[in-house]
Amino acid sequence: MSRRGWVGTRWAGFCLVAVIVTAMQTTPAGAKTHGAETKISPALLALAQAHPKDDFAVIVRASSQPVTGHRAERAAAAVGRANGKTGRALSIVGGASARLTGHEILELAKDSDVAYIASDDLVLGVTGRGIGVAILDSGIAPHPDLAGRIVASVDLTSGGNGSTLVAPADPGGHGTHVAGLIAGDGTASGGAYAGVAPGANLIDVRVITATGSTTVSTLIAGMQWVLAHRSEYNIRVVNLSAGAPVTVSYSNDPLATAVEVLVFAGITVVVSAGNDGPRPSSITSPGSDPYVITVGAIDDSGTATASDDAIASWSSQGPTAIDGLAKPDLVAPGRKVVSLRSAGSTLDQELPDRVVYGLDPLVPAYFRLSGTSMAAPVVTGVVALMLERTPTLTPAQVKQHLMSTAAPLAYGAADTTGSGLVSAVAAVTDPDQSVPAVTVPVSAGFAGGVYPYLYGQPLVWRDLAFNGGVDSRGVPWTDVNWSDITWDDITWENLSWLSFNWSAVSWQDMTWEGITWEDITWDTVTLKEKSTGRKVRKGWGALD
Repeated sequence: MSRRGWVGTRWAGFCLVAVIVTAMQTTPAGAKTHGAETKISPALLALAQAHPKDDFAVIVRASSQPVTGHRAERAAAAVGRANGKTGRALSIVGGASARLTGHEILELAKDSDVAYIASDDLVLGVTGRGIGVAILDSGIAPHPDLAGRIVASVDLTSGGNGSTLVAPADPGGHGTHVAGLIAGDGTASGGAYAGVAPGANLIDVRVITATGSTTVSTLIAGMQWVLAHRSEYNIRVVNLSAGAPVTVSYSNDPLATAVEVLVFAGITVVVSAGNDGPRPSSITSPGSDPYVITVGAIDDSGTATASDDAIASWSSQGPTAIDGLAKPDLVAPGRKVVSLRSAGSTLDQELPDRVVYGLDPLVPAYFRLSGTSMAAPVVTGVVALMLERTPTLTPAQVKQHLMSTAAPLAYGAADTTGSGLVSAVAAVTDPDQSVPAVTVPVSAGFAGGVYPYLYGQPLVWRDLAFNGGVDSRGVPWTDVNWSDITWDDITWENLSWLSFNWSAVSWQDMTWEGITWEDITWDTVTLKEKSTGRKVRKGWGALD
């Protein structure tokens, strides 16, 4: 998989998210260059100019002019003259691999022995092709970088049940940005701003209005629609870059119940942690649920080196309120992220200074935003890569791979950065198929909902010594059976939920498509973006 414009092996190993995360293009990608600069691939040139002190992996091809010496040797010699570090000889293309700073690349291009300098891009062999990714957000606008891959679009913000498909659109601008981070292919930027899984299919589930607000009931309706149509569009992962304040235990939270239904139905759910940091216990719902993948954000300072990285000051921190669970699960880049622009949207109108140009020097195709809303789709894209590579992975296994392969960070703590920085390459290639025991129960709503479908299956207890070795009635765990089970918190907590045969559950019976949830009043949910002094509409915002 080509990742043109990637900045350094550190990020190649960690995120596989290319310059959408780190590069801020100061001139249009389509601007003309002259002289030695024409020897550098356009995306690499933009990066080298924007980040002269950063290291880049490149392939240097020597000129074919009739001079003495092998072309691979001459390429290596030119790298040495520019103070770069040579890698291996690539005689078949008449060049050599190397590492140079942005400034050194610009100087190397002036060498008469050099014909061309290209990025030494990371190749994984997966793009998320065939994997359906549902984005519950403000919509997805048509964009060249997503052409042909928005396979369904439904609008639930008007109170309907999503029975009618609509044309893709994003009046808010947030969902399109999220979609590009997951699956943009960089068409409008010559590959400079590509997403993590550019082969994935997108399912646009509009649950957030143009002003950036929604209700819990609308979010639940969106997840209900995903559950009903998961087979039709091969929906394997859901991105939810939104959330509500935690006011009750996840055990009694309707959002937690809804995400757990998706998880146990085989759909991985990725949720942003929230932008209420550095306040502790500020993780929002449903990121507070133990079964989803909750993502915090780091600030990479726009460089490829780790020395200046830090947890973003506004990234929500754990442990979760009320339940005290460890969150976030991991982190990803989330500050000043470049992705797709929805022209004329709320964000586009409110934040005109955030536009970024692609190949067209007159019409900006991209937009810059910050927030855990941006970090979550980075991880969602990685999940799509994992599922293309190993389609049999369960949501529990996906979470295990992501957390066990995340790169430990020298800064932050478990309550700020979780298990570390997401590592795409490690997560995709990790051979471990084990699933750790979940030590917390499912929500009460989920347990009650699936009880009729699980009845009669073998009961597997997590810990036979739990609660003194007995259930709430004093019955030893080994003697508890379905005919006399007490379906309470103690039972839920000790049950090994992953041991059930979930394929036997008729999930279709739980979609409740005939019920209108809009008559129920829940707390208002707002997108995870905050204002930094700029006057913006409620729900949207602009973290700097």
